[in-house]
This record gives sequence, structure tokens and C-alpha cells, in this order.
Amino acid sequence: MRAEIPIILLASLLVSTIALWYWSPSIDEILWLFILVVWISVVVFWISKKVAGWQNLYVARKVIHILSGGLVAVLTPYLFKSPAIPLIGGVGMIVLTLIPRLRGERFDWFQVEGNLGEVYFCITWTLVIVGLWYVDLSAGVAAALFMSVGDGVTGIVRSIVYKRWSKGAAGSVAMLLVSLPIGFFYKGYIGAIAAIVATLVERWPKLDDNLTVPIVSAVVMVLGDVLW
Repeated sequence: MRAEIPIILLASLLVSTIALWYWSPSIDEILWLFILVVWISVVVFWISKKVAGWQNLYVARKVIHILSGGLVAVLTPYLFKSPAIPLIGGVGMIVLTLIPRLRGERFDWFQVEGNLGEVYFCITWTLVIVGLWYVDLSAGVAAALFMSVGDGVTGIVRSIVYKRWSKGAAGSVAMLLVSLPIGFFYKGYIGAIAAIVATLVERWPKLDDNLTVPIVSAVVMVLGDVLW
């Protein structure tokens, strides 16, 4: 697996270079990138470590989801004029979470052996935000928030209620209560429907919810706008 690391690093550098060249982000946007990198570093390497020690690895993962992916998703439409910086940041997070695993290592306070959930999180966050930038950014943000905040709260509630990694009903209720207002705020009634769908697919055990929740909910919102 180590042989793939140079290829991944080269590909990430190429994507970032093309994004900078094609969209030419402003100095302000680049400055915000550095500010958010510092914030996410604090979340990943300090706050989540504290949470893992206080609670557990599962809750630490969800705190990262909320404070990094969730916060950045909310801020993105206000801070950036093009998808360049979200793309560069998303690629950077994919590399950060994937490379240790390819080296046979992991950040053991939030990465689980054999579970690539945090890698999928970074991939789908980037896909829905960047992929829908010129199509329906509100749908992309809502889908990212269903995954980061909705599913994040779900995991914390389940950890408190069941004391273990579980797909129990209490977490689903929490996700729905959080996701419904998010969906309605960004996309109205179709967003609320997408929130319900996201809550249902999160329960599906055969696929990682970091894949199903944002992708399925984004499809529902985009198709809903076309068909409504």
C-alpha cells in the first residue's frame, strides 16, 4: 500500500494546482483557507483527543465531523466565491486521513481499524460541496450538514444511550430532529423530505452512512427541484 502514497500525493498536488490556476481564488479566500486549516488542526489533533479521553473514540469522531465538516460547510458559501478552496481543502483532508492508513498506521483517538468512515466523510463532503457548487450549492451544504451535524449528533446520542457503537432508534430520532430544520432552512419542503430520507438511509447497515447520507440526500434535493 505504501507504493500508492506518492501517486496520491502527486494527484492531490495536481488537483490543487489546477484549482488555483482555473479559479484564481482571491487573497482573502486563501487567507480563510489557512485560518480553517489551523482550526481543523486544533479540532483533529487537540479537541478530539481530549474528547476521546473524556468519552471515547466514537464520540471523538463525531466531534470532528461537527466542528470541522459542519462548521466549514456552513461558512463555505459566505467565504468563497468559487469551489477552488473547498476542493483544495477537501483533497487535503482526504490525504490527511488516508495516508496514515496506507502506511499501516492510524490516528488511534478517532480512526478505527478496518473502518474508513472518516476517509469516506472527506470524499463525499468534497463531492457534494464542489460537485453541486454551480448546480445547487444549498443542496450541497444541506447534504454535507446531514452527514456532519445530523449524523454527528446521532452518534453522540447513541454513545450516551447505548454505551456502544449502535444503530439504535434514539440516534435516529436525534438525527431527524437536527436534520429537519437544516433541510428546511436550506431547501424548504424538499430539504425536509431529504432529511427524512437521510435519516432512513443512515440506518442501513450494508453501506457506510458517510457515503449514503450525503449522496442520497443530495440526489433527492436536486431531483426534487427538477420534478417538483
